[in-house]
Amino acid sequence: MADNNDKVTSKTCWVWTQKAEKTNPSRSVEGEPIWPHYQQQAPRKWLEDGLIQDSTEFTGKGQMDLFELM
Repeated sequence: MADNNDKVTSKTCWVWTQKAEKTNPSRSVEGEPIWPHYQQQAPRKWLEDGLIQDSTEFTGKGQMDLFELM
């Protein structure tokens, strides 16, 4: 069992995932930064549960990758 103080640090900042938005749509929007006091360090459980991801991993809703055009 993970310690309640167990945190993970992001490269840039943490953003909500699609799973988080589906779980709690009134507070979490996919791709939007998580609460300010958790943007750099967040509970490891959120990452393990798939609720957050580093902003560098978020590709955006409906965004096309340049390689899809080639």
